Amino acid sequence: MLTRTYNITWEDFPGNRRIISRLTEQTPFLQKGLFFDIETTGFSAEKNALYLIGCCRFTGRSWQITQWLAGNESPEEQRLVLESFLGQLTPGDLLISYNGSTFDLTFLEKKSRQLSIQENLTSFDHVDLYKDLRPLKNFLHLNDLKLKTVERFLGIFREDTYSGGALIPVFKSYARTHTHAEEETLLLHNYEDIQDLLYILPVLAYKNIFLDGQFIINGSLRIDGETPAIQWTLTGDTPLPVSLPRTSLSLAGLCSLKTPLDAVLETRDGQIFLTLPLIREELKYFYPNYQDYYYLPQEDCAIHKSVAAFVDKKFRRKATAKNCYIKKAGEFLPQPGEKISPAFKIHFDDRLNWFEYCAKQNFSEELHACLQAYLRFFVLGSF
Repeated sequence: MLTRTYNITWEDFPGNRRIISRLTEQTPFLQKGLFFDIETTGFSAEKNALYLIGCCRFTGRSWQITQWLAGNESPEEQRLVLESFLGQLTPGDLLISYNGSTFDLTFLEKKSRQLSIQENLTSFDHVDLYKDLRPLKNFLHLNDLKLKTVERFLGIFREDTYSGGALIPVFKSYARTHTHAEEETLLLHNYEDIQDLLYILPVLAYKNIFLDGQFIINGSLRIDGETPAIQWTLTGDTPLPVSLPRTSLSLAGLCSLKTPLDAVLETRDGQIFLTLPLIREELKYFYPNYQDYYYLPQEDCAIHKSVAAFVDKKFRRKATAKNCYIKKAGEFLPQPGEKISPAFKIHFDDRLNWFEYCAKQNFSEELHACLQAYLRFFVLGSF
């Protein structure tokens, strides 16, 4: 078995080193994480060989990558590789992989049983970056979620040109000849798999901001004109590594208003600009407990029964869910659900709610929750 060790410093990272440094500082799992990737001669742990494992951990100043390459397909060599990797695990480690929950971990567990090696891989928490990125695939305009596709999105390009499957005959040849060229080819592919697990970490900024709500509201800009709107500027805890095309989503199908209603998302210079339509209308607030109200047809509003007791019975009737409301004129912005109270509607059956616009709301928790719901809407396609 061959063992190879390397160190990666912050200076070795590509242009996003500032983002990775900040992610490492702000994300505890990266500081205690053990990144790993395996190479095998096939998908079956019972029939195929485990010939290479690479792993990487943060040492406080740099990232240390260690690789173990089997000399051949014998059980003895596979045992050395696997036991060397398992010996790196310490209590509290967090395993980090790319699609490892589907393949790598399962293969290692089955191979351990086959070789009668005691392991406790299931006792470690595991972060699968592939699963973290899966909801973002369409939003980031990725054709697929292969590691190399994510690398290209971030402007990362490999020296290695092989796929895992293409390396199987290379390893089988190496097991016979042990040439230096084949050895370097095998190690380079695994090294860049591990290295690029670090290099793609900036893509987590999209998950942190759009799905987890890790952003602050810097302020808002009022846009007047034919289609008035309010535009918020948002900044994530970590800046976005790549600007995305301007995107708009129609809200018109969620309410009975006939005019176009679009939410617009733009990203520039690591910041997010979210624009929502502003309407000047008379909207309705529907009381939830309509059984306690009476509807006054002439005034077209509902009043509580304690007050309705003083109204002539000819001018009142018991309220229903659809007419138990009061009206208010003003400037309103759309909101999913009832993040900001009171929540208004145009008609009772509308799925879109509205809140009255006030510049003082810019830094409220309720507004943050509302804008987070919109960011998730752009990623997932629904509230």
